Amino acid sequence: MKALILGCGSIGLRHIAHLRQLGLSEVEASDPNPAACDKAREQFGIPVSSNPHEALNRNPDIALVCTPASLHISMTLQALDAGAHVFVEKPLSTNLDGVEVLAQKARAKGRIVQVGYNLRYHPAVRAMKRMLDSGSLGQVFTAHAEFGLYLAKWWPDREYQTSYMAHAGLGGGLLLDASHEIDSLLWLLGSVRRVTAFGGKLSALEIEGVDVVKVVLEMKSGAVASLHLDCLQPAYTRVYTFIGEGTGLRWDCSRGRADSSLGRLLLFDPEGDRFKPVRLRGRPEDTYVEELRDFLSSVETGKPPMVGLEEGIEVLRVVRAIREAILTNQVVEV
Repeated sequence: MKALILGCGSIGLRHIAHLRQLGLSEVEASDPNPAACDKAREQFGIPVSSNPHEALNRNPDIALVCTPASLHISMTLQALDAGAHVFVEKPLSTNLDGVEVLAQKARAKGRIVQVGYNLRYHPAVRAMKRMLDSGSLGQVFTAHAEFGLYLAKWWPDREYQTSYMAHAGLGGGLLLDASHEIDSLLWLLGSVRRVTAFGGKLSALEIEGVDVVKVVLEMKSGAVASLHLDCLQPAYTRVYTFIGEGTGLRWDCSRGRADSSLGRLLLFDPEGDRFKPVRLRGRPEDTYVEELRDFLSSVETGKPPMVGLEEGIEVLRVVRAIREAILTNQVVEV
């Protein structure tokens, strides 16, 4: 299987390493930035070009789109035209423009498109999914998801002003660059009916768009969920809570990043009248490997991936509703 990586930033380089780990020997990359090309070439010794069109003309079997989110739709369309199955990094795009054309083309070409919400592959998130689907909590009535970090200190080796979270036009800003929680709530609780939200630029951070978002989501299941995102907290925070009638499930990953920490998963024990730890199996650092393993399996078998194109589009629909709710101070249907 021949793979092409479109975009040689940090996530593109990570995917090259993981494709090699999964046994792919024919890997090529492309990036219009000469320095990025040199880095990929020196690090992996693979063919790297500055022209993505020429690279696509060599008919890769799969293409991984790791460009800025504002280019995801156009690059994915080009990869589909070249006959490739496509893994596109999250978010699918910065808005819904072109997503229906993309969906139609993927269907017409009979190609897999997977979106890179790797948090679904985290052992704790998968455990929560199993518990919720099994009915361990009964009916979930309310839930909360929270993610926060301090953007100015997030990348010690680079200026935060260059990040996608700081540039709403390139990567969607906070709401889309930190959209794992939206995808996770959709996966764990189902679709959203309507939202109300507040967001603002409160800090002195040099970023476009908001630095804090608070959302209330009415789920189609009847559950009421809340979502908090910010890039202001002094320490990394990732917390999920699900509450039924006399039941509860909590995941706290505040002691380390989700890609390096299992965190602590707690299930309420009614007999002991307290939350008790749930044993987690797996390695949190393997989420990126596992999402690519899922993608390669889907390409080989035709089975839909865990995070397909429709799931990526649904996140964008919720984001659009949140943005409208912030602007209008109204409850917005999704």
